[in-house]
Amino acid sequence: MLLSFSWTTHLILIYIAYLIYKIVTRNNDFFKQRGVKYLPPKPIIGNVAKVVLMRENIGFVLKEIYDSIDAPYFGFFVFHVPYLVLKSPKLIKEVLVKDFGHFMDRTWAQAEHDKIQKNMMFFQRGEEWKVTRSKLSPVFTSGKLKGMFHILENGGGQLVEYLRKNPEKMDLEKLSSRYVLNGITRCFFGIDPHCLEDGVKSDFLDVIEEGSKPSNEALRTFCFMYLHEIVDFFKMQMFDKKMVKYCASTFNDVLKTREEARQSSNRKVNDMADIIVDLKQNQEFSKNFDFGGDKVLAQPFMFLLAGHGTTTMSLTFTLYHLCMDPDIQTKVRDTINETIEEYGGIKYEGLMDKKYNYIDMVLAETHRMYPAIFYLDRTCTSDVQLAGTDYVVRKGERILIPIMSLHYDEKYFPDPYKFNPERFLDKVNEDGYYYLPFGEGPRECIGNRFALLNLKIALATIITNFTIEKRPETVTKMELSPLGLTAVPKYPLIVDFKTLNTE
Repeated sequence: MLLSFSWTTHLILIYIAYLIYKIVTRNNDFFKQRGVKYLPPKPIIGNVAKVVLMRENIGFVLKEIYDSIDAPYFGFFVFHVPYLVLKSPKLIKEVLVKDFGHFMDRTWAQAEHDKIQKNMMFFQRGEEWKVTRSKLSPVFTSGKLKGMFHILENGGGQLVEYLRKNPEKMDLEKLSSRYVLNGITRCFFGIDPHCLEDGVKSDFLDVIEEGSKPSNEALRTFCFMYLHEIVDFFKMQMFDKKMVKYCASTFNDVLKTREEARQSSNRKVNDMADIIVDLKQNQEFSKNFDFGGDKVLAQPFMFLLAGHGTTTMSLTFTLYHLCMDPDIQTKVRDTINETIEEYGGIKYEGLMDKKYNYIDMVLAETHRMYPAIFYLDRTCTSDVQLAGTDYVVRKGERILIPIMSLHYDEKYFPDPYKFNPERFLDKVNEDGYYYLPFGEGPRECIGNRFALLNLKIALATIITNFTIEKRPETVTKMELSPLGLTAVPKYPLIVDFKTLNTE
Protein backbone atom coordinates (compact mmCIF):
# COMPACT_ATOMS: atom_id res chain seq x y z
CA MET A 1 0.00 0.00 0.00
CA LEU A 2 2.83 2.36 0.98
CA LEU A 3 4.76 1.44 -2.17
CA SER A 4 1.67 2.04 -4.29
CA PHE A 5 1.12 5.46 -2.72
CA SER A 6 4.77 6.37 -3.30
CA TRP A 7 4.60 5.41 -6.98
CA THR A 8 1.34 7.31 -7.42
CA THR A 9 2.80 10.41 -5.81
CA HIS A 10 5.90 10.25 -7.98
CA LEU A 11 3.83 9.83 -11.13
CA ILE A 12 1.68 12.82 -10.22
CA LEU A 13 4.74 14.98 -9.52
CA ILE A 14 6.38 13.88 -12.77
CA TYR A 15 3.19 14.69 -14.67
CA ILE A 16 2.92 18.13 -13.03
CA ALA A 17 6.58 18.82 -13.85
CA TYR A 18 5.92 17.73 -17.43
CA LEU A 19 2.92 20.06 -17.70
CA ILE A 20 4.93 22.99 -16.33
CA TYR A 21 7.73 22.24 -18.78
CA LYS A 22 5.30 22.09 -21.71
CA ILE A 23 3.73 25.40 -20.67
CA VAL A 24 7.02 27.28 -20.36
CA THR A 25 8.45 25.80 -23.58
CA ARG A 26 5.28 25.98 -25.68
CA ASN A 27 6.60 28.92 -27.71
CA ASN A 28 10.14 27.64 -28.26
CA ASP A 29 9.44 26.81 -31.91
CA PHE A 30 7.46 30.00 -32.53
CA PHE A 31 10.07 31.58 -34.80
CA LYS A 32 11.28 28.30 -36.31
CA GLN A 33 7.77 27.61 -37.59
CA ARG A 34 7.63 31.07 -39.13
CA GLY A 35 11.05 30.99 -40.79
CA VAL A 36 12.61 33.68 -38.59
CA LYS A 37 16.24 33.53 -37.47
CA TYR A 38 16.64 33.37 -33.70
CA LEU A 39 18.92 32.27 -30.90
CA PRO A 40 17.45 29.05 -29.43
CA PRO A 41 16.09 29.83 -25.96
CA LYS A 42 17.30 28.14 -22.80
CA PRO A 43 14.62 26.12 -20.99
CA ILE A 44 12.33 28.36 -18.93
CA ILE A 45 14.67 31.38 -18.98
CA GLY A 46 14.73 32.07 -22.73
CA ASN A 47 17.52 34.43 -23.87
CA VAL A 48 17.76 36.52 -20.70
CA ALA A 49 19.90 34.42 -18.35
CA LYS A 50 22.49 37.21 -17.97
CA VAL A 51 19.76 39.71 -17.11
CA VAL A 52 18.16 37.47 -14.50
CA LEU A 53 21.56 36.74 -12.95
CA MET A 54 22.27 40.51 -12.96
CA ARG A 55 25.43 40.10 -15.02
CA GLU A 56 24.39 42.37 -17.88
CA ASN A 57 21.63 44.84 -18.71
CA ILE A 58 19.11 43.84 -21.33
CA GLY A 59 20.37 46.49 -23.75
CA PHE A 60 23.69 44.73 -24.27
CA VAL A 61 22.15 41.25 -24.10
CA LEU A 62 20.01 42.26 -27.07
CA LYS A 63 23.07 43.74 -28.78
CA GLU A 64 24.96 40.42 -28.60
CA ILE A 65 22.15 38.70 -30.50
CA TYR A 66 21.68 41.70 -32.82
CA ASP A 67 25.37 41.47 -33.82
CA SER A 68 25.24 37.72 -34.37
CA ILE A 69 22.22 37.55 -36.70
CA ASP A 70 22.34 39.03 -40.20
CA ALA A 71 18.69 39.63 -41.00
CA PRO A 72 16.20 42.52 -41.09
CA TYR A 73 14.55 41.05 -37.97
CA PHE A 74 15.10 38.19 -35.55
CA GLY A 75 13.46 36.31 -32.71
CA PHE A 76 14.16 36.91 -29.01
CA PHE A 77 12.74 35.17 -25.95
CA VAL A 78 12.14 36.68 -22.53
CA PHE A 79 11.39 33.52 -20.56
CA HIS A 80 8.67 31.84 -22.65
CA VAL A 81 7.47 35.02 -24.40
CA PRO A 82 8.61 35.56 -28.03
CA TYR A 83 9.49 39.05 -29.29
CA LEU A 84 10.17 40.01 -32.90
CA VAL A 85 13.19 42.35 -32.87
CA LEU A 86 13.54 44.74 -35.81
CA LYS A 87 17.01 45.53 -37.21
CA SER A 88 16.13 47.21 -40.50
CA PRO A 89 15.83 51.02 -40.16
CA LYS A 90 13.24 51.01 -42.95
CA LEU A 91 11.07 48.45 -41.16
CA ILE A 92 11.44 50.41 -37.93
CA LYS A 93 10.17 53.54 -39.66
CA GLU A 94 7.25 51.60 -41.13
CA VAL A 95 6.22 50.29 -37.72
CA LEU A 96 6.61 53.59 -35.86
CA VAL A 97 5.03 55.84 -38.48
CA LYS A 98 3.30 54.38 -41.56
CA ASP A 99 1.85 51.32 -39.82
CA PHE A 100 1.43 53.05 -36.46
CA GLY A 101 -2.26 52.17 -36.42
CA HIS A 102 -1.27 48.50 -36.13
CA PHE A 103 1.41 49.16 -33.49
CA MET A 104 -0.07 51.88 -31.31
CA ASP A 105 0.11 50.07 -27.97
CA ARG A 106 3.04 49.28 -25.72
CA THR A 107 3.60 45.79 -24.35
CA TRP A 108 3.61 46.72 -20.65
CA ALA A 109 1.05 45.29 -18.26
CA GLN A 110 -1.89 47.53 -17.41
CA ALA A 111 -2.67 46.44 -13.87
CA GLU A 112 -6.29 46.95 -12.83
CA HIS A 113 -5.18 46.93 -9.19
CA ASP A 114 -2.55 49.67 -9.76
CA LYS A 115 -4.66 52.65 -10.76
CA ILE A 116 -1.78 55.11 -11.00
CA GLN A 117 0.24 52.91 -13.36
CA LYS A 118 -2.78 51.88 -15.41
CA ASN A 119 -3.81 55.48 -16.04
CA MET A 120 -0.43 56.94 -16.94
CA MET A 121 -0.34 58.10 -20.54
CA PHE A 122 2.88 56.11 -21.13
CA PHE A 123 1.03 52.84 -20.46
CA GLN A 124 -2.38 53.73 -21.92
CA ARG A 125 -3.65 52.06 -25.06
CA GLY A 126 -5.80 52.85 -28.07
CA GLU A 127 -8.27 55.71 -27.98
CA GLU A 128 -7.61 56.43 -24.32
CA TRP A 129 -3.95 57.14 -25.09
CA LYS A 130 -4.87 59.30 -28.10
CA VAL A 131 -7.16 61.52 -26.06
CA THR A 132 -4.75 61.94 -23.16
CA ARG A 133 -1.84 62.72 -25.48
CA SER A 134 -3.80 65.36 -27.38
CA LYS A 135 -4.87 67.08 -24.17
CA LEU A 136 -1.40 67.16 -22.60
CA SER A 137 0.58 68.15 -25.72
CA PRO A 138 -0.09 71.91 -25.20
CA VAL A 139 2.21 71.81 -22.16
CA PHE A 140 5.21 71.52 -24.51
CA THR A 141 4.58 74.08 -27.27
CA SER A 142 7.40 76.49 -28.16
CA GLY A 143 5.51 79.30 -26.48
CA LYS A 144 5.12 77.35 -23.25
CA LEU A 145 8.79 76.35 -23.25
CA LYS A 146 9.85 79.94 -23.78
CA GLY A 147 7.61 80.93 -20.88
CA MET A 148 9.32 78.36 -18.65
CA PHE A 149 12.79 79.59 -19.57
CA HIS A 150 13.10 82.12 -16.75
CA ILE A 151 12.22 79.42 -14.19
CA LEU A 152 14.87 77.07 -15.56
CA GLU A 153 17.38 79.91 -15.82
CA ASN A 154 16.76 80.70 -12.16
CA GLY A 155 17.40 77.04 -11.40
CA GLY A 156 20.68 77.32 -13.30
CA GLY A 157 21.68 80.20 -11.05
CA GLN A 158 20.83 78.14 -7.98
CA LEU A 159 22.93 75.31 -9.38
CA VAL A 160 25.95 77.60 -9.73
CA GLU A 161 25.60 78.81 -6.14
CA TYR A 162 25.26 75.24 -4.91
CA LEU A 163 28.47 74.27 -6.71
CA ARG A 164 30.35 77.27 -5.37
CA LYS A 165 29.63 75.96 -1.87
CA ASN A 166 30.24 72.30 -2.79
CA PRO A 167 32.96 72.27 -5.47
CA GLU A 168 34.83 69.10 -4.55
CA LYS A 169 34.10 65.37 -4.57
CA MET A 170 30.77 65.95 -6.30
CA ASP A 171 28.72 62.91 -7.29
CA LEU A 172 27.42 63.84 -10.75
CA GLU A 173 24.28 61.75 -10.50
CA LYS A 174 23.26 63.30 -7.18
CA LEU A 175 24.00 66.80 -8.48
CA SER A 176 22.02 66.21 -11.67
CA SER A 177 19.12 64.73 -9.72
CA ARG A 178 18.84 67.89 -7.61
CA TYR A 179 18.91 70.22 -10.59
CA VAL A 180 16.45 68.24 -12.72
CA LEU A 181 13.90 67.75 -9.94
CA ASN A 182 14.05 71.47 -9.17
CA GLY A 183 13.24 72.37 -12.79
CA ILE A 184 10.43 69.87 -13.29
CA THR A 185 8.56 70.63 -10.07
CA ARG A 186 8.85 74.40 -10.49
CA CYS A 187 7.87 74.48 -14.17
CA PHE A 188 5.03 71.97 -14.09
CA PHE A 189 3.54 72.36 -10.62
CA GLY A 190 4.84 75.60 -9.13
CA ILE A 191 6.43 73.63 -6.26
CA ASP A 192 9.78 74.57 -4.71
CA PRO A 193 11.42 71.28 -3.66
CA HIS A 194 14.32 73.11 -1.92
CA CYS A 195 16.83 70.67 -3.40
CA LEU A 196 19.39 73.26 -4.55
CA GLU A 197 19.59 75.02 -1.21
CA ASP A 198 22.78 74.10 0.59
CA GLY A 199 22.17 72.60 4.02
CA VAL A 200 18.38 72.39 3.54
CA LYS A 201 16.82 68.93 3.71
CA SER A 202 14.50 68.23 0.78
CA ASP A 203 11.81 65.69 1.65
CA PHE A 204 10.65 65.70 -1.98
CA LEU A 205 14.13 64.79 -3.23
CA ASP A 206 14.62 62.10 -0.57
CA VAL A 207 11.32 60.39 -1.38
CA ILE A 208 11.85 60.46 -5.16
CA GLU A 209 15.46 59.25 -5.04
CA GLU A 210 14.72 56.45 -2.58
CA GLY A 211 11.66 55.25 -4.49
CA SER A 212 13.47 55.40 -7.85
CA LYS A 213 16.62 53.48 -6.92
CA PRO A 214 17.35 50.77 -9.51
CA SER A 215 17.69 48.25 -6.68
CA ASN A 216 14.15 49.12 -5.57
CA GLU A 217 12.43 49.27 -8.93
CA ALA A 218 14.30 46.76 -11.13
CA LEU A 219 12.19 43.70 -10.23
CA ARG A 220 8.89 45.58 -10.44
CA THR A 221 9.81 47.09 -13.80
CA PHE A 222 10.91 43.73 -15.20
CA CYS A 223 7.65 42.06 -14.16
CA PHE A 224 5.44 44.84 -15.55
CA MET A 225 7.34 44.66 -18.82
CA TYR A 226 7.58 40.90 -19.27
CA LEU A 227 5.82 38.85 -16.58
CA HIS A 228 2.26 40.11 -16.59
CA GLU A 229 0.93 36.97 -14.92
CA ILE A 230 3.12 37.58 -11.86
CA VAL A 231 1.98 41.20 -11.67
CA ASP A 232 -1.66 40.10 -11.60
CA PHE A 233 -1.17 37.13 -9.27
CA PHE A 234 0.75 39.05 -6.61
CA LYS A 235 -1.10 42.35 -7.17
CA MET A 236 2.24 44.06 -7.67
CA GLN A 237 2.49 47.84 -7.56
CA MET A 238 4.87 49.31 -10.12
CA PHE A 239 5.96 52.24 -7.97
CA ASP A 240 7.16 52.60 -4.40
CA LYS A 241 4.10 53.02 -2.14
CA LYS A 242 5.65 55.73 0.01
CA MET A 243 6.60 57.71 -3.09
CA VAL A 244 3.11 57.36 -4.58
CA LYS A 245 1.45 58.45 -1.34
CA TYR A 246 3.73 61.47 -0.93
CA CYS A 247 3.36 62.63 -4.54
CA ALA A 248 -0.41 62.08 -4.57
CA SER A 249 -0.79 64.24 -1.47
CA THR A 250 1.46 66.94 -2.94
CA PHE A 251 -0.31 67.00 -6.33
CA ASN A 252 -3.75 67.05 -4.71
CA ASP A 253 -2.73 70.08 -2.66
CA VAL A 254 -1.44 71.87 -5.76
CA LEU A 255 -4.61 71.15 -7.76
CA LYS A 256 -6.82 72.22 -4.87
CA THR A 257 -4.92 75.50 -4.56
CA ARG A 258 -5.21 76.14 -8.31
CA GLU A 259 -8.94 75.43 -8.33
CA GLU A 260 -9.47 77.82 -5.43
CA ALA A 261 -7.41 80.51 -7.17
CA ARG A 262 -9.49 79.99 -10.32
CA GLN A 263 -12.71 80.54 -8.38
CA SER A 264 -11.53 83.66 -6.56
CA SER A 265 -9.62 85.51 -9.28
CA ASN A 266 -9.62 83.34 -12.42
CA ARG A 267 -5.81 83.51 -12.23
CA LYS A 268 -3.92 80.98 -14.37
CA VAL A 269 -0.24 80.06 -14.60
CA ASN A 270 -0.75 77.89 -17.70
CA ASP A 271 1.56 75.12 -16.51
CA MET A 272 0.69 71.42 -16.32
CA ALA A 273 -1.29 71.88 -13.12
CA ASP A 274 -3.53 74.45 -14.81
CA ILE A 275 -4.03 72.27 -17.88
CA ILE A 276 -5.16 69.40 -15.62
CA VAL A 277 -7.58 71.74 -13.83
CA ASP A 278 -8.93 72.80 -17.26
CA LEU A 279 -9.54 69.16 -18.21
CA LYS A 280 -11.26 68.41 -14.91
CA GLN A 281 -13.60 71.39 -15.36
CA ASN A 282 -14.31 70.84 -19.06
CA GLN A 283 -17.80 69.32 -18.98
CA GLU A 284 -17.91 68.44 -22.69
CA PHE A 285 -14.57 66.64 -22.42
CA SER A 286 -15.68 64.84 -19.24
CA LYS A 287 -18.81 63.53 -20.99
CA ASN A 288 -16.73 61.60 -23.50
CA PHE A 289 -13.74 60.76 -21.34
CA ASP A 290 -13.64 60.25 -17.58
CA PHE A 291 -10.85 62.44 -16.22
CA GLY A 292 -11.00 62.31 -12.47
CA GLY A 293 -9.45 60.60 -9.48
CA ASP A 294 -6.45 58.45 -10.36
CA LYS A 295 -6.35 59.66 -13.98
CA VAL A 296 -5.72 63.17 -12.71
CA LEU A 297 -2.88 62.10 -10.42
CA ALA A 298 -1.31 59.64 -12.87
CA GLN A 299 -0.21 62.25 -15.44
CA PRO A 300 1.87 64.57 -13.21
CA PHE A 301 3.33 61.51 -11.51
CA MET A 302 4.39 60.16 -14.92
CA PHE A 303 6.01 63.42 -16.00
CA LEU A 304 7.81 63.72 -12.69
CA LEU A 305 9.24 60.19 -12.67
CA ALA A 306 9.99 59.84 -16.38
CA GLY A 307 11.40 63.34 -16.71
CA HIS A 308 13.47 63.18 -13.56
CA GLY A 309 15.11 59.80 -14.14
CA THR A 310 15.98 60.14 -17.82
CA THR A 311 17.11 63.78 -17.75
CA THR A 312 19.18 63.16 -14.62
CA MET A 313 21.09 60.43 -16.43
CA SER A 314 21.55 62.55 -19.57
CA LEU A 315 23.07 65.39 -17.57
CA THR A 316 25.19 62.98 -15.52
CA PHE A 317 26.74 61.30 -18.56
CA THR A 318 27.25 64.59 -20.43
CA LEU A 319 29.10 66.22 -17.53
CA TYR A 320 31.19 63.08 -17.12
CA HIS A 321 32.32 63.09 -20.76
CA LEU A 322 33.07 66.82 -20.65
CA CYS A 323 35.27 66.07 -17.65
CA MET A 324 37.03 63.21 -19.45
CA ASP A 325 37.66 65.23 -22.63
CA PRO A 326 38.85 68.79 -21.85
CA ASP A 327 38.93 69.67 -25.57
CA ILE A 328 35.21 68.99 -25.94
CA GLN A 329 34.59 70.87 -22.69
CA THR A 330 36.47 73.90 -24.02
CA LYS A 331 34.61 73.81 -27.32
CA VAL A 332 31.25 73.75 -25.50
CA ARG A 333 32.39 76.72 -23.37
CA ASP A 334 33.51 78.68 -26.43
CA THR A 335 30.19 77.99 -28.17
CA ILE A 336 28.17 79.15 -25.16
CA ASN A 337 30.29 82.28 -24.82
CA GLU A 338 29.60 83.12 -28.46
CA THR A 339 25.85 82.90 -27.87
CA ILE A 340 26.18 85.02 -24.73
CA GLU A 341 28.07 87.67 -26.67
CA GLU A 342 25.50 87.77 -29.48
CA TYR A 343 22.35 87.59 -27.35
CA GLY A 344 23.54 89.46 -24.25
CA GLY A 345 23.43 86.51 -21.87
CA ILE A 346 22.12 82.96 -21.69
CA LYS A 347 18.87 83.42 -23.61
CA TYR A 348 16.24 81.08 -25.03
CA GLU A 349 16.85 82.32 -28.57
CA GLY A 350 20.60 81.83 -28.24
CA LEU A 351 20.30 78.24 -27.04
CA MET A 352 17.89 77.50 -29.91
CA ASP A 353 20.05 79.20 -32.57
CA LYS A 354 21.25 76.53 -35.01
CA LYS A 355 24.44 78.53 -35.66
CA TYR A 356 25.57 77.41 -32.23
CA ASN A 357 24.62 73.77 -32.49
CA TYR A 358 27.71 72.20 -30.93
CA ILE A 359 25.89 71.81 -27.63
CA ASP A 360 23.12 69.98 -29.53
CA MET A 361 25.74 67.66 -31.00
CA VAL A 362 27.18 66.93 -27.56
CA LEU A 363 23.74 66.09 -26.17
CA ALA A 364 22.94 64.00 -29.25
CA GLU A 365 26.09 61.96 -28.65
CA THR A 366 25.17 61.47 -25.00
CA HIS A 367 21.74 60.21 -26.04
CA ARG A 368 23.32 57.91 -28.60
CA MET A 369 25.61 56.26 -26.08
CA TYR A 370 23.14 56.33 -23.20
CA PRO A 371 19.57 56.33 -24.57
CA ALA A 372 16.75 57.01 -22.13
CA ILE A 373 15.53 53.45 -22.66
CA PHE A 374 17.33 50.48 -24.23
CA TYR A 375 14.53 49.62 -26.66
CA LEU A 376 11.05 50.57 -27.81
CA ASP A 377 8.26 48.04 -27.41
CA ARG A 378 5.02 47.65 -29.32
CA THR A 379 2.11 45.20 -29.41
CA CYS A 380 0.47 44.45 -32.75
CA THR A 381 -3.22 45.36 -32.54
CA SER A 382 -4.25 43.84 -35.89
CA ASP A 383 -2.55 41.56 -38.42
CA VAL A 384 -0.22 43.38 -40.81
CA GLN A 385 2.49 42.35 -43.26
CA LEU A 386 5.91 43.94 -42.72
CA ALA A 387 6.70 46.08 -45.75
CA GLY A 388 8.99 44.40 -48.27
CA THR A 389 8.82 41.01 -46.53
CA ASP A 390 6.50 38.02 -46.46
CA TYR A 391 6.26 38.13 -42.66
CA VAL A 392 2.82 38.81 -41.23
CA VAL A 393 2.82 40.17 -37.69
CA ARG A 394 -0.19 38.72 -35.94
CA LYS A 395 -2.48 40.49 -33.52
CA GLY A 396 -1.01 40.28 -30.02
CA GLU A 397 2.55 39.67 -31.20
CA ARG A 398 5.19 41.73 -29.40
CA ILE A 399 7.78 43.86 -31.17
CA LEU A 400 11.07 45.26 -29.87
CA ILE A 401 13.14 48.00 -31.51
CA PRO A 402 16.67 47.68 -30.04
CA ILE A 403 17.76 51.30 -29.59
CA MET A 404 21.01 50.44 -27.82
CA SER A 405 21.98 47.96 -30.54
CA LEU A 406 21.29 50.44 -33.32
CA HIS A 407 23.18 53.22 -31.55
CA TYR A 408 26.26 51.01 -31.25
CA ASP A 409 26.09 49.61 -34.79
CA GLU A 410 29.32 50.54 -36.60
CA LYS A 411 27.43 50.65 -39.87
CA TYR A 412 25.65 53.79 -38.66
CA PHE A 413 28.10 55.10 -36.05
CA PRO A 414 31.78 54.21 -36.69
CA ASP A 415 33.87 53.70 -33.54
CA PRO A 416 30.66 53.62 -31.47
CA TYR A 417 32.33 53.42 -28.04
CA LYS A 418 34.06 56.77 -28.55
CA PHE A 419 32.31 59.95 -27.40
CA ASN A 420 32.44 61.97 -30.61
CA PRO A 421 29.91 64.82 -31.02
CA GLU A 422 31.25 65.64 -34.50
CA ARG A 423 29.59 62.52 -35.87
CA PHE A 424 26.35 64.54 -35.75
CA LEU A 425 27.65 67.02 -38.29
CA ASP A 426 26.08 64.55 -40.72
CA LYS A 427 22.34 64.05 -40.79
CA VAL A 428 20.91 60.86 -39.32
CA ASN A 429 17.78 58.82 -40.09
CA GLU A 430 17.71 59.85 -43.75
CA ASP A 431 16.91 56.32 -44.92
CA GLY A 432 14.92 54.86 -42.05
CA TYR A 433 15.28 55.11 -38.28
CA TYR A 434 18.45 54.02 -36.53
CA TYR A 435 18.90 56.95 -34.12
CA LEU A 436 16.04 56.93 -31.64
CA PRO A 437 16.93 58.75 -28.40
CA PHE A 438 13.32 59.79 -27.78
CA GLY A 439 11.48 57.36 -30.01
CA GLU A 440 9.77 58.45 -33.23
CA GLY A 441 6.29 58.76 -34.62
CA PRO A 442 3.09 59.66 -32.75
CA ARG A 443 4.34 58.02 -29.53
CA GLU A 444 7.70 59.77 -29.39
CA CYS A 445 8.60 61.24 -26.00
CA ILE A 446 6.17 64.09 -25.34
CA GLY A 447 8.63 65.95 -23.11
CA ASN A 448 11.81 65.70 -25.17
CA ARG A 449 11.97 69.42 -26.04
CA PHE A 450 11.56 70.40 -22.40
CA ALA A 451 14.28 67.93 -21.40
CA LEU A 452 16.70 69.31 -24.00
CA LEU A 453 16.07 72.90 -22.93
CA ASN A 454 16.61 71.96 -19.28
CA LEU A 455 19.88 70.21 -20.19
CA LYS A 456 21.14 73.13 -22.28
CA ILE A 457 20.57 75.61 -19.47
CA ALA A 458 22.39 73.36 -17.00
CA LEU A 459 25.38 72.95 -19.32
CA ALA A 460 25.49 76.64 -20.21
CA THR A 461 25.46 77.82 -16.60
CA ILE A 462 27.93 75.21 -15.35
CA ILE A 463 30.41 75.43 -18.20
CA THR A 464 30.64 79.25 -18.12
CA ASN A 465 31.34 79.27 -14.39
CA PHE A 466 33.44 76.16 -13.80
CA THR A 467 35.86 73.70 -15.30
CA ILE A 468 34.97 70.08 -14.61
CA GLU A 469 38.04 68.20 -13.48
CA LYS A 470 38.95 64.59 -12.71
CA ARG A 471 39.86 63.33 -9.28
CA PRO A 472 42.06 60.33 -8.43
CA GLU A 473 38.92 58.27 -7.81
CA THR A 474 37.11 59.38 -10.99
CA VAL A 475 36.06 56.34 -13.02
CA THR A 476 38.10 56.17 -16.23
CA LYS A 477 36.16 53.38 -17.94
CA MET A 478 32.40 53.69 -17.97
CA GLU A 479 30.44 50.63 -16.88
CA LEU A 480 26.66 50.48 -16.80
CA SER A 481 24.56 48.90 -14.09
CA PRO A 482 23.02 45.53 -15.02
CA LEU A 483 19.76 46.61 -13.36
CA GLY A 484 16.77 48.18 -15.07
CA LEU A 485 15.81 49.22 -18.59
CA THR A 486 17.79 52.47 -18.72
CA ALA A 487 21.46 53.42 -18.74
CA VAL A 488 22.74 54.03 -15.20
CA PRO A 489 26.42 54.14 -14.18
CA LYS A 490 27.56 51.12 -12.20
CA TYR A 491 29.79 53.24 -9.96
CA PRO A 492 29.50 56.84 -8.67
CA LEU A 493 31.01 59.44 -11.01
CA ILE A 494 32.98 61.77 -8.73
CA VAL A 495 34.53 65.02 -10.04
CA ASP A 496 35.62 68.50 -8.94
CA PHE A 497 34.22 71.83 -10.13
CA LYS A 498 36.89 74.52 -10.26
CA THR A 499 35.66 78.12 -10.45
CA LEU A 500 36.71 79.88 -13.65
CA ASN A 501 38.65 83.10 -13.45
CA THR A 502 36.35 85.39 -15.47
CA GLU A 503 38.32 88.61 -14.98
